[in-house]
Amino acid sequence: MKQSHIVVLGILTSAALFATTTSASTGVQSIKASFANIQMVVNNQVVKTSAEPFIYNHNVYVPVSAVGHALQSSVTWQNKPALVTVTSRVQSIPVYLNGQALAPGITDGKTFYDVPATDTSYVQAFGMVPTVALSDGDVNFEVNQPPFFAQTSSPLVNMTPTNTVGDFANPLLYPKGELAGYWPASVLSSLYPGQFTIEWGINPGQKVVLPGVSYALQGKYNTLSLQLAIDDLTKDFAGAVQLTFLGDGKPIGNSAWITTGQQAATVTIPVTGVKTLTIDWSMKDNNGKVYTVGQSYTAPTVNPDGSKLDPYLAVDVMNAYVS
Repeated sequence: MKQSHIVVLGILTSAALFATTTSASTGVQSIKASFANIQMVVNNQVVKTSAEPFIYNHNVYVPVSAVGHALQSSVTWQNKPALVTVTSRVQSIPVYLNGQALAPGITDGKTFYDVPATDTSYVQAFGMVPTVALSDGDVNFEVNQPPFFAQTSSPLVNMTPTNTVGDFANPLLYPKGELAGYWPASVLSSLYPGQFTIEWGINPGQKVVLPGVSYALQGKYNTLSLQLAIDDLTKDFAGAVQLTFLGDGKPIGNSAWITTGQQAATVTIPVTGVKTLTIDWSMKDNNGKVYTVGQSYTAPTVNPDGSKLDPYLAVDVMNAYVS
């Protein structure tokens, strides 16, 4: 029968899941349990379950499968002998930089490798903590060297935009107008220098405006070159991304539609005589609907792989320059 007192179950730790059994019983027993409309919260997320938690002998009993799955752990039941097994998916993995072993990274077994922020070897290698796609076996970061730019070339990241549209115009995201340098671009676990990468992305549940950016070329250059890719941070994105290029307001070319799992695509566009170069972003979502520069898009609150934290989409424009 229901009691009047209330017990709220907060964040569950591994100790609650993996406590050692001190006594064992078999057979059917009658117990007097208290029900208090107990709510389960795991990592700040309410967990709903058809089996209501209850209090017995001053202990709170909750469905282990519901809690285990909320912690992204596997839960299995063995009938004879009766056994519940909870296996955490958090594990340490060997990580290498160009073949040289570094301290282990961490993977949740489902999304991406997170490198410990306290590991100075990563900070020294990359300038900040990198994140790369999940792959089989050990992870070996292959770092691309900064590109060589001839004296007659100008990297776009060194040029101040004359106009920005959409997210590139968002002062909260780009307070100083800087469009690059936040993290090394990772494409199929190959890292590209962040300081030469123009970055744009969407988080789960985030409302964005498709961006565009313009540069004053003043007719000084003949060719635009860049590499376009979807970053490894993106998980199970079934859509695609395309760049459209305008010279003085007129179309002068576009990239192919780029999808996840592709090597970085090299794009070359003639810009002879162009005074103002504009680059506009377009996106196909997972349903194939196309969004173009200036249009609003709201991403799903949960990624196709079930993650709420990984970017829904992260796009890299790498080593872009005019010559």
